[in-house]
Amino acid sequence: MVNLDDRTGNVLTTIALFAAVALVAYATRAVLVVFVLSLLFAYLLEPLVGRVESLIPSPSRKRPAAIAVVYLIGAVLLGIAGYALEPAFAVQMQWLRAAWPDLLARVGDRRVLAPYGALIAGAVEHGARSVASAAIDVGWLLAVPIVAIFLLANRGTLIDGTVDLLARRQERSSVRRTVERIDAMLAQYIRAQLTLAGLSAAFYSGSTALLGFPYPLALGVLGGALEFLPVVGWILAAAVMLTAGWLAGAHWIWMAGLLVIWRLVQNFVNSPRITGNRLDMEPVTVLFVLMAGGQIGGLLGVVLSVPVAAVLHILRLERASRQKAAAA
Repeated sequence: MVNLDDRTGNVLTTIALFAAVALVAYATRAVLVVFVLSLLFAYLLEPLVGRVESLIPSPSRKRPAAIAVVYLIGAVLLGIAGYALEPAFAVQMQWLRAAWPDLLARVGDRRVLAPYGALIAGAVEHGARSVASAAIDVGWLLAVPIVAIFLLANRGTLIDGTVDLLARRQERSSVRRTVERIDAMLAQYIRAQLTLAGLSAAFYSGSTALLGFPYPLALGVLGGALEFLPVVGWILAAAVMLTAGWLAGAHWIWMAGLLVIWRLVQNFVNSPRITGNRLDMEPVTVLFVLMAGGQIGGLLGVVLSVPVAAVLHILRLERASRQKAAAA
């Protein structure tokens, strides 16, 4: 029988605990993605909620009222956008119905499609897998704004609860400082994502306008908004834009090339630099953790990789600061 000392037992217990946490995280990865996206969505709305809250004169229930006002404004803006785009959408659908017989004839002509058979088959297979995966996740993604309401309403309580959970009495001030730094880091992260989305919206709008696509501004705004969905967002945006260009007879093949180039620029230039500057991390570090996170955890890994790396960076800095203070 093997006898283990206390140190070895503690190590094995820690390893078993991490393994159990990893298994639970993998089994509930869809829920974790929703929670993380809800948290980031809450950080995106937090400045607006805070601004509205400061304008409400009532001393009680200011936070829930501010959240309700922000959501109401968002719903109104979406309704106005839908109402403004509805006539253009109706015209486009009428054009599509009129052109549908010709489109079917072109698709059914094997001589036209023969040179692109392998490419079309691969695209259809990849598209079918993406659509099936997206259909499974749509229900979860619809819960993001709902969960964000609870996170916004209980932000202060969550921070205090985290401090109570992690702190011993003599370390409470240090733990609160660390938690507040992490809170500020997440806010900076979502602002970096907002900047990247704005850049994509500008690129999509300009490119589609130059190439003769219909409704370039609407396509650009849609593409920028979908940037907040990791991995699948830009794929959905590209599918919508290329389909619109193909139906309208625009230069959709050129647009496809530009989309590939822009995705490389976003992933390997803009995202590492903008996110790294916001989080005080080297661009190469951001690039590495994004690639490693996607390789290890797929969609969940992409969502969590940079925030987790930033949290570890903050914890390292806080530990170094405490050690320096203790040595002094």
